[in-house]
Amino acid sequence: MGAADYYEILGIPRDADAREIKKAYRRLAHKFHPDVCKDTGAEDKFKQINEAYSVLTSIKKRREYDNSGFRTETPASEGPGTGNGEADGSAAADIFGSADFSDFFGESRQQSVPPPGADLFMQIQVGLENALNGTDREIEVIHTEHCPACAGTGSATKRVSICHRCGGTGKMRVTANSSFTDFLRMTPCTYCGGKGKVPYKVCIHCKGSGHARVKRRISVHIPAGTDNGTKLRVKGYGEAGDFGAESGDLFVEVVVQPHDRFLRNGDNLETFVEISPSQAALGTFLKVGTINKRSIDLKVPAGIQNNTVLKIRGEGIHHRDHTGDLLVRVKIITPKTLSGEQRDLYRKLAVLDGSSTVGGGFFSWIMGKIKGKE
Repeated sequence: MGAADYYEILGIPRDADAREIKKAYRRLAHKFHPDVCKDTGAEDKFKQINEAYSVLTSIKKRREYDNSGFRTETPASEGPGTGNGEADGSAAADIFGSADFSDFFGESRQQSVPPPGADLFMQIQVGLENALNGTDREIEVIHTEHCPACAGTGSATKRVSICHRCGGTGKMRVTANSSFTDFLRMTPCTYCGGKGKVPYKVCIHCKGSGHARVKRRISVHIPAGTDNGTKLRVKGYGEAGDFGAESGDLFVEVVVQPHDRFLRNGDNLETFVEISPSQAALGTFLKVGTINKRSIDLKVPAGIQNNTVLKIRGEGIHHRDHTGDLLVRVKIITPKTLSGEQRDLYRKLAVLDGSSTVGGGFFSWIMGKIKGKE
């Protein structure tokens, strides 16, 4: 054999299957874990157990080992090699993800899962026309990405190893003493920062964080019919996660700026027109401009009342398979100044409809006389 007999380390026959290998590893990992066994050499023994498990649970590595009798270097794309006796991260992840350490810690310890990056939030303002018709906007994002020098590993060699302090769990046991009893609690490992892995050689560009702060300009598509407060998701443009984890997302909230003539009401648009009292009494036809710069003929019926809403179908918001309407609110505007002829006509009209109080007591006296003769 070569420098290390992995079968002997795990105490299993050479024809052992995956179930036997895993069972043996779990038993030995419980026994020699650094947080449990304080004997001299326990930490080195734990490393050898991890290394043996890493090789014998990989079909490719086990075949090479059985053929040559020596362990082989592992490409960086497959994780760290075993040159320093450390186990591959994926191997320990399998066992520690299912191992039960409740006998020692009062709770289950699980493999540290790299957390995804945090989401980012920002707002952009658009005009009502752009929100209704759809548009593309270019925005500037400042966020963290994986360091290009080390590919997010934090290691100058782009290789990491399982943390020998926590065994890849990312957690460590802390004992708190009180006057009555001792309390055990789990905290992030102080050696690896809770990541469960450590770089072989710290990257000088990101100082081991695996992250780099960058500024990006990206295009955001605002779909037609977007309403005020709508949040658009841009996947992957949040903060970078730890090595092996996805980045967060960017959420862009759309703030629709007020329009001077149109107001959105669901899938409908609302606008207004002003008419004179005579137009209200007699009826009229008006030209109404739409938000898309078109002109629509609108019939105002005779006798319309102030604040009445007229509907122009299909001139609202095009939203999915539905189109809203354009609601036109009619405002009757009383003239502030009158010509002499207009004033005389309004006086005659007031007499005819019997509602005149114009001129104070004189017209009231005239109206009283007229009514007395009837």
